[in-house]
Amino acid sequence: MPLVEIFVLALASALWPALVAVVVVALATPEPVRLLTPFLAGALLTTVTIGMVLVTLFQGSSLETRSRSTVDPVVDIVAGVAALLLGLIVSRRGSSSSGAPKRDKESGTPGWSERMLTRGATLAFVVGIVLNVIPGVLPFVALKNIAELDYSTAATFALVVGFYVVMLLPAELPLLAYLVAPERSAAAVARFNAWLGRSMRRIVVAVLYAAGLYLIVRGLLSLR
Repeated sequence: MPLVEIFVLALASALWPALVAVVVVALATPEPVRLLTPFLAGALLTTVTIGMVLVTLFQGSSLETRSRSTVDPVVDIVAGVAALLLGLIVSRRGSSSSGAPKRDKESGTPGWSERMLTRGATLAFVVGIVLNVIPGVLPFVALKNIAELDYSTAATFALVVGFYVVMLLPAELPLLAYLVAPERSAAAVARFNAWLGRSMRRIVVAVLYAAGLYLIVRGLLSLR
C-alpha cells in the first residue's frame, strides 16, 4: 500500500503547474527536443539530489524517532491544506486572466522561466534546476513516506529516482516520441500540446483539490 500511494503521488505531482507550463512552452517551440533534454537533465539532477537529502534528514529526525501516530497526520493535514490553497490560487488566476495569454496566467509559472527556456539549451538546464530546488507539496509527502519505509540506501535511491521519473512524464513522453518517431509524433504532440494548453488549469486544479482533500481526510482519520 505505501508503494501504491507513492506512485499515485508521483502521478499527481506530474500535473504540478510549473512543470506542465514549461512543457507547454517547450512543445510550442520549433526545437522542443533541444529544450526538453537539458531541462529534464537539470530537473532530474536537482530533484533526485534534494530528494535523497530530504529522505536522509527525515530518517534522522523526529519523523522517525517520535511516534508516527502524531507526526504523520499533522504532515498530511498541513500538506492537504497547502494543496487546496494552491489549487484555489491557480483557479483564481485562471478566472481573472480574460484577455491575457493563457500560458502566462493559467500556468502560474513565472515569466522569467518561460523566457529563459526558449533562449537555448544551457538556460533550459538552469530552468530545470531552479524550478525544482524546492519540492512541491505532494513530493514532500512522498519523500516522507519513502523515508518511513526504511529501505536500504540503494533501494531508497531507486525509489526516489522512480518517483521523479514518473513525476516528469509530461516532459519525458513527448521527448521520447520525438526521438523515436519525429515525423509521426510532430502532429500528435502538437494536438496534445494544444489540448493541454486549453485544459491545463482545470486539470491541475482538480488534481490539487482531490489530493488536498485526500490528505486532509487521511490525516484526520489517523488522529482518531
